[in-house]
Amino acid sequence: MLSLKSDPQSLNLDLKGLATEMANMVLSNASDNLDYIQGLIKQNKDPEKQRPLAYCAEAYIPVVKYNLPQAIEALSNGHYGFANYGISDAANGADACEKNFPCCNTSPLTERNKLVHNLSEIAVAIINVLWKKG
Repeated sequence: MLSLKSDPQSLNLDLKGLATEMANMVLSNASDNLDYIQGLIKQNKDPEKQRPLAYCAEAYIPVVKYNLPQAIEALSNGHYGFANYGISDAANGADACEKNFPCCNTSPLTERNKLVHNLSEIAVAIINVLWKKG
C-alpha cells in the first residue's frame, strides 16, 4: 500500500503535489481492490457470492482504467473541477460496491472500500482548496 510516509519527497510537496500524491494513492488502492475482487471471483464458485463481487468489479474497472488516470492528468493540468469529479467517482464506486452486498452477508471488501472512499474524500478536499485558490 502506498502512503505519504513511504515517499520521503512527500515532505516537500506543495498543495498541488499533495493532491497528486493523494490521487495516486486512490488509484493504487482502487487497483489493488480490483485485483483482490477478481481473485475472489475466481475462488468463489457460488453464483450468489459471485454476483456482488462481479458488480464490484464492474464498479471499479472504469474507475481504475479511465476515471482516475484522467482525473490525475486533469489535476496536473490545473483542471480541478474535472479532477474532483473523477476522484469522486472512486468514492462512489467503492460505496456502490459495498451497498451491493445482501443485508445479511458481510462484504469481504468493507475495509478496502472504506479506505478508497476515505482517500478519495481527502484528495477531493485538497483539490477543492486548489480550486478555490484557482
